[in-house]
Amino acid sequence: MADGGGSFAVTVFTFPSTHYALKAEKICQEAGVKALLIPLPRDIRADCGLALILRPAMRLRAEELLKGQDVRWDGVHQLAGEGRQGRMWKNLLADPGEGE
Repeated sequence: MADGGGSFAVTVFTFPSTHYALKAEKICQEAGVKALLIPLPRDIRADCGLALILRPAMRLRAEELLKGQDVRWDGVHQLAGEGRQGRMWKNLLADPGEGE
């Protein structure tokens, strides 16, 4: 994760359907994993138009949670948000007490 210059890396999960995307977000949030549904980024192809983003450090935890609840996903990607988008993702996925 790069903090300087407004760049912020995220892990992106893609899903075969909206049902799985919504379920994944709920499972992660209930387990305390900060995750957010976003429109599917243009440079990633998937059947579902939604994607779940989270901090890269939370990827393995999210995979464990989703496997445990039989949530299928199509792929896991790394993406860097630049400028305004990077700052927005950083703020939305910030841990409590993490100041900017």
